[in-house]
Amino acid sequence: MRFSGFVGPSYVSQSVNVAAQRCMNWYVEQVEVRDEPAQVVLYPTPGCSDFASLTSFPVSGITAVRTGGVDRCFAVSANTLYEIFPDGSSEDRGRVESETETPATFSGNVDAGDEIFITSGGRGYIFTLSTNVLTQVMIGSDTIPITSHQGDFLDGFFLALNRDTSTLYLSELNDGAATWDATQYAQRTAGSDPWQSLIVSNRDIWLFGKNTSEVWYNAGTAPFPFAAIPGAFIEEGIAAPASAAKFGNTVIWLGQSEEGACVVWRANGYTPQRVSTHAVEYAIQGYMRDGRTIHDAVAMTYQESGHIFYVLSFPSADATWVYDGATNLWHERGTWDADNRQYCAWRPQSHAFAFEKHLVGNFKTGIVHEMSIDKFTDAGGGPIRRLRRTPHLNVEDRTLFYHKLQVMLQSGVGLSSGQGSDPQVMMRWSDDGSHTWGNEHWVSAGKMGQYSARAIWRRLGRGRNRVFEISVTDPVPWRVISANMDVSEGTS
Repeated sequence: MRFSGFVGPSYVSQSVNVAAQRCMNWYVEQVEVRDEPAQVVLYPTPGCSDFASLTSFPVSGITAVRTGGVDRCFAVSANTLYEIFPDGSSEDRGRVESETETPATFSGNVDAGDEIFITSGGRGYIFTLSTNVLTQVMIGSDTIPITSHQGDFLDGFFLALNRDTSTLYLSELNDGAATWDATQYAQRTAGSDPWQSLIVSNRDIWLFGKNTSEVWYNAGTAPFPFAAIPGAFIEEGIAAPASAAKFGNTVIWLGQSEEGACVVWRANGYTPQRVSTHAVEYAIQGYMRDGRTIHDAVAMTYQESGHIFYVLSFPSADATWVYDGATNLWHERGTWDADNRQYCAWRPQSHAFAFEKHLVGNFKTGIVHEMSIDKFTDAGGGPIRRLRRTPHLNVEDRTLFYHKLQVMLQSGVGLSSGQGSDPQVMMRWSDDGSHTWGNEHWVSAGKMGQYSARAIWRRLGRGRNRVFEISVTDPVPWRVISANMDVSEGTS
C-alpha cells in the first residue's frame, strides 16, 4: 500500500507522540499534472561550491547591481567592502564598520545617481560606481557620520533608519554622497514602540516597530515628502530586525506584538497573514525557553524553479527554517556537524543573483559560494545530510507487522567513482513515537545506470506506534518520489 505522508514537510509538535515529522535539506514540490501516480515529491535543496574567497570574514551581506549592461557584485565581509568579479576574483573597495547584530544592507540609485548606499556597523556609506570611491555619509552642518542600521531607496531618495532613536532620514534627491540635511527626518508618532526595521516594497516603506508597524508612501509633501498611509497601521511588530525581507510582490517577517512573539507573517496588502505553523512557532519559542535569543535572526529570499524561498536562520539558536511560497510548506536546512552528530544553522545567510548565478555569503567564513540545485556538497565542501522522518504508523494502537518498506527514488544516478558511486540510503525506526531509535539499516539506491534499482527493507518486525526515518549523504541528486509499505494487523 502507498505510505501516505511519507513525502511531507517538517512538523514536530509539542508532543512527538502527536507529530514528529522532519524534512531536512529536502523540499516538497507539488506535481502540476493530475495523471501521475505521485502528486508530491521531495527534491534536494541546493548545494554550494566556492566562488570567491574574501580576505576578511565573516560575510555579512552581498548584493548585485546592473549598470551599463554589466553585472557588478559587492559584499561586506567583516570591516571591508569587496567587489566580486565574474571569474571569482575580488578587490578591496574600502573600509566600513564591522557589523555585529544586523547584516549589512545595500540599496542603489544606479540609473539616476551612480551610487550604492551601504549600511554596516551602524554607519552609512556611499559607493560611487563610476569612480569606485567609498565615502562615509555625513549629516548636518557639523558633518558628523550618520547613524544608520538599515537603508533602502525610493523615488530618488536614500532612506536610513536609526534604530536607537527611531528616526528615518533621507538623502538629497539622487545624491547620497552629499551631506544629508539633518532637518529632513521623521520620528515615530503613531505608536509608542520604536521603529526597528525598514524595507521598501512596491514603492511602500514598511517601518516595523517592536510591537506595531506602519506603512509610509511618497505623499509629495514638502519639505519632507513621505507620510504614513492612512489606515496602514499594523498591530504586529518585528522580533528580529533582519528577519524582514521582500517576498515576491510583498514582505515577510518574524513577528512580535504585545501578546507575544514567534509568528511569521506575510503581508496581504497591509494585512498580515500567518504563514508559520504551530510546530515552527513552538520550535522558535523553544530557542527562547532555552535562553537563546531570536533577536539576531537573519532572513534571505531567493527564487528557483518556480519556488520562492524565505530562509530564516537563527545564529544563536544554530537553526534554519525555510518557508516555500509555492507550496506554503516549511522545511529545515542545516550543516551537519559530524563530530557532535547534529545539525547546525545553514551557512549561507545572504544572497545575490549575479552573473546569472545564485551567490550566497557564508556567515562563518569569508567565502562567497555559488549555490545551485546541480551541486551536491554543502557550503564549505562537506556532505549534505538529508533526512526525512515520517508520520506515525498507528492503527488504533493495534500491533502491526511491518513486512516491507520500499522508498521510490530516482535511481541509477550514482557517480563513476568515489563517494556516491554506490549511493546508500540509511533507515532506522522508533517504536515509541520517536523518543528512542534503533540501529541504521543501509541499502543501495543503485549504481550509475541502474535505473531499475529499488531501495527495499524487509522483515522489519512489529510495533504499535512506529516512525520511520531515512537519511542520505552521498553527493548525488536525491529525489524521493514516494514510498510503499507492506503491513498487516496482529490480534492485540
